[in-house]
Amino acid sequence: MKKYFLIGISGISMSAIAVMLKSEGNEVKGYDQHPCAELENEGIIVELQPNFESILWADEIVYSSAFSMDFPLLNYALICRKKLTVRGEKLGEIASHYEKVVAVAGSHGKSTTTAMIYNILKVAGKKPTLHLGAKLQENGKNFDIAGQEYFVTEACEYHDNFLFLQPYFSVVTNIEPEHLDYFKTFKNEKKSYKKFLESSQQTLISHQYKSKNVHLDKHGNVVFDVRSGDQKWGRIHLKFGGVYNVENALFAIRTCEMLGINKCLIKLGLENFSGLGKRFERVKSQSGCKTFVDYAHHPKEISKAFDSIKKLGGKNVVLFQPHTYSRTVAFMDDFVKQLSKFDEIILFKTYAAREKEQTQVEIELVQKLSKTGKKVMLFYDLNALISLLQGIKDGNLVILGAGDLPEMLKERNFIWKD
Repeated sequence: MKKYFLIGISGISMSAIAVMLKSEGNEVKGYDQHPCAELENEGIIVELQPNFESILWADEIVYSSAFSMDFPLLNYALICRKKLTVRGEKLGEIASHYEKVVAVAGSHGKSTTTAMIYNILKVAGKKPTLHLGAKLQENGKNFDIAGQEYFVTEACEYHDNFLFLQPYFSVVTNIEPEHLDYFKTFKNEKKSYKKFLESSQQTLISHQYKSKNVHLDKHGNVVFDVRSGDQKWGRIHLKFGGVYNVENALFAIRTCEMLGINKCLIKLGLENFSGLGKRFERVKSQSGCKTFVDYAHHPKEISKAFDSIKKLGGKNVVLFQPHTYSRTVAFMDDFVKQLSKFDEIILFKTYAAREKEQTQVEIELVQKLSKTGKKVMLFYDLNALISLLQGIKDGNLVILGAGDLPEMLKERNFIWKD
């Protein structure tokens, strides 16, 4: 048994790692600015203030890439000569305890594809263990600790974290320029993906399936037909919206087919999957319009979110919280192009994450959006934002971004689970 202290423990991946480490019989606690109810339910302490005694207590420090070495707790751990392990390396170590690691990477869709594969394997009786960078709608969890054969995980490319994995089966859903604050160039990013694929026994980068008759049913859920050559899979009814999820489903189908899962079980596993939180998630709100929350924080993802919401008809309003200033700068013109597709545009202050505040970036985005002729508003105050949103009485509102705005709106009871 070891004593682990996790810095950034409330993060979506770190919290799952914390539970997995505890399940192996270790003592686990950690630091984060934000509490985590899921960890509290597992009996794991989250310290909201830096506590140097916890560094002395721990045998090993696991830290998120969001923290630099000059962060006081990490700096003190270095002084104390404690063993330091970055998040991705610890995930790779945990995954190595399983027979077959199924790792899903890609700029877009990796969370949903990972969860779909997991659910199909679960329905097929394979008892997969899951590590996920999102939360399952059915139980609000980002992990499932089950059997030892399959470890199904989302594989994050940031800081080359996915290179710590040694997959049995790797999936790459797509590659777009992303995380250029780390990779610097798209060429470097593609080199990392190549290394990731080369580390795997089996790979999938093209599912070779075709979808037809894609539409939404009366509940707004996605329906589509699948075929590959002469092979017909018939019609598939998902339990959630977002037409972009068709592509994720096709990758999940092909992956599980290559893993030897029966066609009927694959279809059943897809159709009883309830989806993920913040993936075109329908929520209730204080406004009078249909309201959705989606994780889209890249121009390509915003485009896909728009394609989904326009199928509902009516006026479409977007509330977007940019995620990091560097991403906004890198894709400024693309953000303008995609956001301007909506009838009205509302921006909330940037979720800076690891970066320093640069309000001039938001102002530049507003100025460029205004030149498209669309109505654009920028808010820094949550109360003022909610007052405006309460006045939207018809059409569709989609809340986009990978930041903390949805949680803030939930805390203020503006939105709640449907």
